[in-house]
Amino acid sequence: MSLSKNEIKLVKSLQIKKYRDLNRLFVVEGVKLVDELFQQSHFKIDGVFYTKDYHVQIPNHLHSFLVSDNELARISGLKAPNKVLAVVKYPKDLPINFDEENIILALDTINDPGNLGTIIRTADWFGIKQIIASKATVDLFNPKVIQSSMGAVYRMNYHRTDLHETLNQLKAANYTILGAALGGESLYQTEFNTKTVLLMGSESHGIDASLNHLINQHVQIPQFGKTESLNVAMATGIILSHYRQNKP
Repeated sequence: MSLSKNEIKLVKSLQIKKYRDLNRLFVVEGVKLVDELFQQSHFKIDGVFYTKDYHVQIPNHLHSFLVSDNELARISGLKAPNKVLAVVKYPKDLPINFDEENIILALDTINDPGNLGTIIRTADWFGIKQIIASKATVDLFNPKVIQSSMGAVYRMNYHRTDLHETLNQLKAANYTILGAALGGESLYQTEFNTKTVLLMGSESHGIDASLNHLINQHVQIPQFGKTESLNVAMATGIILSHYRQNKP
């Protein structure tokens, strides 16, 4: 059965945040990301659209639709659609665990979806379970975030929140707030507390000045060459690697 115009219109509209929020649905594309989606339980799948070249067994309880390559191309946001697309429901929010004896990652106004997805993927690599992000940070369900996270988004307790309020709550729960910034203490001299929040700022402006009073200590990755700055996702990875090496 061919897709109706309304089905095509709905799925295609999910490339835009307004319609994702309105329908509380987002899109996952590609064999690897959809296969991983089948292996988890937090994100509920609304429907799966697949071509004859997709040979993975789709769970019987899911609504699934065999479509032509042309139909998949019409609903896809990718230049080269990859055999399968899933429409997924927004997950239920999980509470922040204020007893987490692991670093919590905080993100202030990360604008680039590729950066956010890579940060989530990197955090998952280093075993980080919780990320809090300012409301000005790019939408978690942006298709480019989902793609660049490579499935890590399924394993992360992610909160888009009022960063001032949440950082205050974390400080009250005895977390130390470390802010990544030029002019801070050398990362290589930094000792991490058992309960630590790492705050990363925006690509162009760093951490908003209004958050500075909440920061216990600024840290900087030492520079040995002449490159002006590091990509925020790369910087996050370097700091998390050092944290793992020196975890209390």
